[in-house]
Amino acid sequence: MSNFKIARQLIRIILILLPILAFVFLVDKNFALSGKIEAVYNFDKNNPIISILKPSGRALKIEKNKNNDYSQSIIIDPVYFDLYLPTKFQKVKLIFIYQKPKNQIIKVGPQIFNDGWNYYLKELKSKKKIGNWEVAELDFNLNKVFLKDRKIKFMISAPGLDKSGQKIKITRIKAILTK
Repeated sequence: MSNFKIARQLIRIILILLPILAFVFLVDKNFALSGKIEAVYNFDKNNPIISILKPSGRALKIEKNKNNDYSQSIIIDPVYFDLYLPTKFQKVKLIFIYQKPKNQIIKVGPQIFNDGWNYYLKELKSKKKIGNWEVAELDFNLNKVFLKDRKIKFMISAPGLDKSGQKIKITRIKAILTK
């Protein structure tokens, strides 16, 4: 067989495999065939799974610092973000990288009923530090949360933040969803 025929066969195989691999990648990305999806929101661009912090006024505009890191500050509680689920999941681990005023309590949790202020809140406690940033993890069971249009609403509560004149700055939210 000549080199030309071998090259032509190799190109043909590659052209057949590329769409198949792309299809498998997209199916896994949307249906989590592996049983797990990780999403990271660094505040630099929109994320299809983790929304921005809202409402504006309580959550300030996204800022970029001299190290080219992005963050968003909270000055009045509560603020909210949504978690979009491409398929059904049982659990979520949320990892926050943030800065807060000393002795400020922060609680985070999903909405559990459709009506009113029904949220299951857990205190955000720092596990470690990365420079000036604190890192905290929270685990939630998603079986009893309120789900509408494949979206779970989360609340971030920091009682008394507005009275202190301080702010909470968040630079990363990571969600690890498992089936």
